[in-house]
Parts: sequence; structure tokens; C-alpha cells
Amino acid sequence: MQSAWKRVLSMVFSPLFGGLFASNTFPNEFEQGVLSSAQIANGITIFAIAKNESRYLVEWLAYHLAIGVDRIHIYSNESEDNQTQKLDAIARHDSRVTWQEWKSHPGISPQISAYNDALKRVTTPWVCFIDIDEFLVPLEDASITDWLATVPSEVSSVHVNWRGFGSSGVQSGSYDLVTRTFNMAAPVGWGNHHHFKTIARTKFATEALIHNVFTSEGKRTVSDFTEFETVNNGLSDRIVYHRIQINHYQCKTFEEFSARMRRGDANVPEGPAKIRDGSRERFAQLDLNGEENLSVRKFDDQVDGQLTWLRGLVVGL
Repeated sequence: MQSAWKRVLSMVFSPLFGGLFASNTFPNEFEQGVLSSAQIANGITIFAIAKNESRYLVEWLAYHLAIGVDRIHIYSNESEDNQTQKLDAIARHDSRVTWQEWKSHPGISPQISAYNDALKRVTTPWVCFIDIDEFLVPLEDASITDWLATVPSEVSSVHVNWRGFGSSGVQSGSYDLVTRTFNMAAPVGWGNHHHFKTIARTKFATEALIHNVFTSEGKRTVSDFTEFETVNNGLSDRIVYHRIQINHYQCKTFEEFSARMRRGDANVPEGPAKIRDGSRERFAQLDLNGEENLSVRKFDDQVDGQLTWLRGLVVGL
């Protein structure tokens, strides 16, 4: 009886299992009972590093949980807003989300050091590294799990191209949700779309950089599962949106863009080089709104359910 209570005390309530408790491991005993073998075989963890992202955090978490991400772990990098309080409130009640403090150290990229710490922690078959302004969007499948099930067994990593979104002409930061406000995207052939982020099979992942994950074996492909040439460890030789893309909301409003540039680049150690160009000229280069793209909106109903749950956990913060 005592050992059973210890198991209960090590778990937290999660709505994913209809009111059952859930532990942090994957698959836990409850997931083994409610998830199919395909869902377990294609479980995925997203890791991200975040600094002063309180404004956007709940939507980003809700969205990725809504599309079927099994675990999310956040490295909180010396935030000065209430990001950590929100993360703590959520993680206490939903074991799909975990977090930890992550300090910056001279001469060391906090982002790369966090990502390689993540490779020691991950227990799901798949692992992915993205930022809080990036959203994984399955274009044809009903969930990220369904998309992962389409990846050929010989593929060890899929490198998913960005789709950049502009300001949609919005000038005030008083909007509610990023994904419901900024629906105008840059043209498909825009050069920035050669950037990718990586989804890799955990058992083959050996090292993680910002955009790239190195693997010990298997094929490295873009989203149509064909191999490609990598440029500067973060760009593909062609842009492919086959059944999946990463919506990159780098701009939002100019005020938000400028503030984010002042926060600096998590990939760069502390110092003058950390601050990025937040000028109106740079914003104008990125603020491209040539094509409406509503692909992310097909998950609105699922996102609303997760938002209600998560917002209830952080009320008052």
C-alpha cells in the first residue's frame, strides 16, 4: 500500500487522460492503457529555451499539446517577467509540461548547452527543438503523431522548413492569440524559408545545434523524406512543405519585435554580440505579408480546449 501511494504522490493530474493521474515518464502506465501502439511508437518531446516569454507561453504550450505533442520541457533562461511562475503553476498540474532554470555562462551558448542537456533527458522516441515563436503545423494530418507515423523507418531526422509570417498590418500588441492574429505569410520562395528546425529519432540523436541535430545513422531529409544538402548547419538547399511546416512568427508587431531583439540571441553568450538588430529597417525586411496562410487554424477547436485548461492554471499570474 505504501509503494502504491508513493506512485500516486509522484504523479500529477492531467486532463489528457480524462481525469486520471499521469507521471512524467513516457509511456506511463496510464498512457499504456489509453494510447495506441502507433501513438506510443511515435511519441515526441519538444524542448525549448525561453526568456521573458510569459506573454506567449500559454498559447504556445496549448497549441502543441493540442496537436498531440506528448511532452514539453522548457529551459527558463533568467527571465524577468512571470514566465517561471506560469511554468511552475502548469507543471504542478499537468505532467506533460516540465521546466527548469537554465543559467547563462560566459563563453557558452545557453541554447546549445540546454539542447544537449535535453538529449540526456528525453524518453520519447522522437525529439524536436523549436523556439516559442515557432509552431509545428501538420498540413494534412490530424496530429503530429499521425504525421510522424508517415516517416519512413530509414529516416533518422526530418528538417522542417520555416514559413515566415509578417505583422498582417497589426500595430498594437493588445491582441489575444498569435496564431489567430498573424495570418499573412511571406511568399513560399523567400530566402529565409531555407531555414529549418529538426525532428529526430531520439535513439540516433548525438548532438543538437540551434537548427540542426546530428544523428549516428539513418537518412537526414527535408519534409518530403528526400535527402538534402545542409548549409551553415541550419539551411536546406531547397524549400519543401510536404505535409508539415513550421510557422515562424518572428515579427508580430514592431514593438514586440524590437523588444525581442533587445533581449538578445539565446544562441550567443553574454556580451555585445548578443543584442540583435531591432531597427525599423530590419523589421521591414522581415515583415512580408504577401500570402494568406490559415493552415494553423484547423486546430482551433483542440487549441481552445487546451487553452481553457492552461489558462485556468495560471489565473491571477
